[in-house]
Amino acid sequence: MLIEDVKKSIISAGFREGEKLPSVRKMAVRLGLSVNTVHKAYKLLSEEKIIQLVHGKGCFWGVAPSFDVKPEESVYSVVERHFLNDLDSGFLNAFDELPSCKELSNRYNVSPYIVKKFLMQKSAQGILRHVGHRFFFSEERPVEKSDYVLFIHRSDEFGRLRIESERESDVFRTFAQIAAEQKIAVKFIGYHEPSNQFYLSNGDCYAIKNELHCLGVFLSTWLVDDASKLFAHFATFKNPISVWWEYAPDMVPVSARNRKKWAFYNVAFGKEAGVIVGRYLKSKKVGPVHYLSPYHASFWSKARLQGLLDAGTDVVPLVDVRFASPFDLADTAEREGVERQVLLDRILESLLKNAILDRFVCSNDWVAASLIDYFKAKKLPAPYVVGFDDTIESYRYVFDSFAFNVGTMVKEAIYHIVAPTIYAEQRRQMQTPLGRVVEKH
Repeated sequence: MLIEDVKKSIISAGFREGEKLPSVRKMAVRLGLSVNTVHKAYKLLSEEKIIQLVHGKGCFWGVAPSFDVKPEESVYSVVERHFLNDLDSGFLNAFDELPSCKELSNRYNVSPYIVKKFLMQKSAQGILRHVGHRFFFSEERPVEKSDYVLFIHRSDEFGRLRIESERESDVFRTFAQIAAEQKIAVKFIGYHEPSNQFYLSNGDCYAIKNELHCLGVFLSTWLVDDASKLFAHFATFKNPISVWWEYAPDMVPVSARNRKKWAFYNVAFGKEAGVIVGRYLKSKKVGPVHYLSPYHASFWSKARLQGLLDAGTDVVPLVDVRFASPFDLADTAEREGVERQVLLDRILESLLKNAILDRFVCSNDWVAASLIDYFKAKKLPAPYVVGFDDTIESYRYVFDSFAFNVGTMVKEAIYHIVAPTIYAEQRRQMQTPLGRVVEKH
């Protein structure tokens, strides 16, 4: 029969083990036969185990070589990785509607079908809920009028909260605003580190205990010297704890690492901010630049410089390694009996003796504003300046500054408290919501 003749022609063609055969169409042209006839011959040869058909790869003589074929699940694992990264970075917010399937498909470079199937899987797990075509994070438990969240921040010995920086003020205002929007009551408790004691605002002592209506705790470690002492009060605490961690990620006390219902949020102390500023400078074709920091004894100053370098920025550092923070510098100024601005100006003048450029990235906005004042006092042309913190000074002096994503941190921290098992346990313990450079004109 003709089919048998075709089979014999293919068998006698001398294909080697594992060699790929021509496509049905090419073989039909080679033999001068119809595509249908060759297709039937290939099918019979496959049934007789002479050739092997591999879906999406073709036909092979004998045993087909091994292929690194990614299963369909790997596509969903990629989507999950992107999804979790977007949670960590703040692109996805806990209390907001998720972007549409089409938006996420463009962002993740997969089909809308894959995205929708992924979101439906999360809905089946109880992590998301969907209303029509819209998806939201699930609300694990209703918040009653008598429920509340504890907000714990450092205070003096009378329970008066110590708020000494714009970032602290931003966190307080944002926390109160978002909690109010979600109808969640907040109790503000002071922590006096020297006495290792908690206080109410009226000065009465407060004892940490498991209470029926306490949903969880937001713990601020801002300027807390020994976080392990603070954390020890919560060793037997059963409800979720969100920690505002303003130190190096690897400095988290061992006793608090990887604990269930504990989540850490580092809004400012990674190198990511430096990377974003570096990319911003490259987009503006600005470079090389000086990195000016009088606080280079700190992890965060070193991290911001490293981020600039990782972004490929051409950087010439001008740094002082004696101080770890503006507060450290202010304490030194007080001990020396001088104004902190005077001390900072002296440090900058010393550093700027080695300056060869008029383009600067400053470790914070105070340094940036002081730098502009220095150039003005010397009657020099105004330098190009980018700062960090996006404080009121960056608007007064009109320079670009990196804004840390306080809003996302607070949303994530509150959501961790009200929905811990379906949300926080799906993620890494340390989250770093990413910010952006705010341009001023």
